[in-house]
Amino acid sequence: MELEIFIKETLVQVSNGIKSANEDLAPERKKEDGTNLPKLFLLSPGKNQDLGSGIHFDVAVTTKTNDEGGGGAKVKLAIFEADLGGKLKSSGQAVSRIQFSINVNQWHG
Repeated sequence: MELEIFIKETLVQVSNGIKSANEDLAPERKKEDGTNLPKLFLLSPGKNQDLGSGIHFDVAVTTKTNDEGGGGAKVKLAIFEADLGGKLKSSGQAVSRIQFSINVNQWHG
């Protein structure tokens, strides 16, 4: 999986997950007078992990080279990768870690 796609899908799924959880719980979150209680889950603005804000990534990226024609290197997100088949090949692999935080611009939920 490409890093760009992983980041995009993660951010969209986090956002949709928070919204969906709040929507599913809304019917149960009523005061005695029938008015709604505040949303249960919120993503707070900012990017300070110590304050519980932002979305933080710690990603392993692998660079893999194979000696099967074509040369070059292949960069993949180290989520899971498996090769199946009976071919013999040699390869080298380097792993780098990338840590970064995404600033959340406003309260979300």
